[in-house]
Amino acid sequence: MRIVGKQDRTEIELDPIKAIRRGVLLDAMMSGTHPPTQRGVSRGTHEHFNRIDAARRVEAARALNAA
Repeated sequence: MRIVGKQDRTEIELDPIKAIRRGVLLDAMMSGTHPPTQRGVSRGTHEHFNRIDAARRVEAARALNAA
């Protein structure tokens, strides 16, 4: 492996088995960061779902700005 630039990229796992295990571990760590999704069918107008999406975007922006 050749290092290009001044940054050492040792965080890249070259062994595929280790990379898959690391990915599974990271996915498990990230699963708790997403808000829970509602199950089932929901019905509404286009405007209703646009309001829901806008509220989600506002909440996500607040969470990012607070961090």
